[in-house]
Amino acid sequence: MKNAALTGFAMLALACSQAGLAAPGAVAAPLPLTLAGTGPYYTLNVNTTARQASGRLDLSDLRVRNAAGDAMAFAWAEVPTPAPDPQRMPARLYKVPLPPADAASSIEGRPRQAWVVDARDARLDLMQLELGLEPGTQGAYTLRIEASDDLQHWRTVAEDAQVVQLQALPQVGAAGALATKSGREQLKSDPIDLDAVPARYLRLTTAPRSAIPPLVTATITRVPHRPAPPPLEWSAAIAATNCDANSCEYALPRNLPIAAVQVAPTDVDTIGQVMVAGRVDGPRTPPRHSLLRGSLHALRLKADRSADRAGPVWDDVAEANVYWLTQPSGAPDLHSPPLRLGGESWAALRLETFGPISQLGHTAPTIRVGVRPRQLVFVARGEGPFVLARATATEQTAPMTLAALMPARAPDAPLPEATATVAAPIAASAPSSPIADVVKAGAPTSSDSPWLWAALLAGLALMGGMAWSLLRKPRAASSQADGS
Repeated sequence: MKNAALTGFAMLALACSQAGLAAPGAVAAPLPLTLAGTGPYYTLNVNTTARQASGRLDLSDLRVRNAAGDAMAFAWAEVPTPAPDPQRMPARLYKVPLPPADAASSIEGRPRQAWVVDARDARLDLMQLELGLEPGTQGAYTLRIEASDDLQHWRTVAEDAQVVQLQALPQVGAAGALATKSGREQLKSDPIDLDAVPARYLRLTTAPRSAIPPLVTATITRVPHRPAPPPLEWSAAIAATNCDANSCEYALPRNLPIAAVQVAPTDVDTIGQVMVAGRVDGPRTPPRHSLLRGSLHALRLKADRSADRAGPVWDDVAEANVYWLTQPSGAPDLHSPPLRLGGESWAALRLETFGPISQLGHTAPTIRVGVRPRQLVFVARGEGPFVLARATATEQTAPMTLAALMPARAPDAPLPEATATVAAPIAASAPSSPIADVVKAGAPTSSDSPWLWAALLAGLALMGGMAWSLLRKPRAASSQADGS
């Protein structure tokens, strides 16, 4: 009986160890790659799905292997460099005649207006444009923004940039009093994102069905010129995981440097002021500051007070007005633009409002997150299939510079046209964003875990009963001996 009990305990320990090995922290499986084009050089777009094969935010542990397991020589197409400090400066604003095409279209329609903003230096990249309206102005306006270096050749930057200035009204049934600061009594649009366009001049033209905004000031945020970053890859809509009276939290996949977030209210004609905070799971770092104007001091103090207590630490990363507004005369609805973040890898994001979170809609708003994919160039050596995998603990291989990997390539030449892509899953469903697939994959889906633990507990109870039975037998035997 003792041997049976010992055997049972050994089996139980083995089962527990196997359950631990199946925990979510296990190393990700290699991802198969599909090669297209003529090698030997291939360009791999390391998107959000491919990022999940890495255990590090900088992706320094990723390797490409052939069928024999050999690591391929590779280089990153770009080396991340710290972003330069932005410069915020006032810019000259001039009223100018409408462009010919716009002048012809406005003869029989609503009057229109155009302005030119002088950014003073064409060698700098323009990040954001802030437009000031006359005091007391109430309205929402739509502008087309174009960029130029010589006032003759124009390229479109944004077709429907929005300028909003509205008076906030008291919320019916609000739990507390509204803030009394003048800055909080008005809801103003956030700076217009110019996405690092290099230009000396900007031309602003009112949209055909928009009223003319009474512009009085223009402020430019600019940085020294750098190569244009790759376009953002956007996720599908992410729903809130939990909400309270004034905030909602959104769980995010791991290892994603969030470059932007888009907040979508669920009800039309909704506008509200929010602060976005990111959850820090490791040691607390200094607060991150975005390019967005202003700060919500009350919420920062609240976050600092919560940091003193046990629990997750939250850093405020952005402040903005979010909205979904209809316009008269059949003009397109106004949607708040994405908020630019600093590329941190947050475990979760939180939206917090001054009043009740219900001011953003009867149901919690959804969010989308955007990340910038990176590119990796490798030499395909040996036989396939090739996979993207994580480096071993003892592996000494390291990336090369692009010039060393491709000695015959000119510095300004394009990357190899032959491509490698992460193979799509076999069972494909409705089309979705790679980040949406990551969100689904990152959710707990192990339906076998409850049954496994139930079986383990049942086995433990059985082993306990057997041990109890073994302990009682000697006592019973001695009682019978004493009675005889």
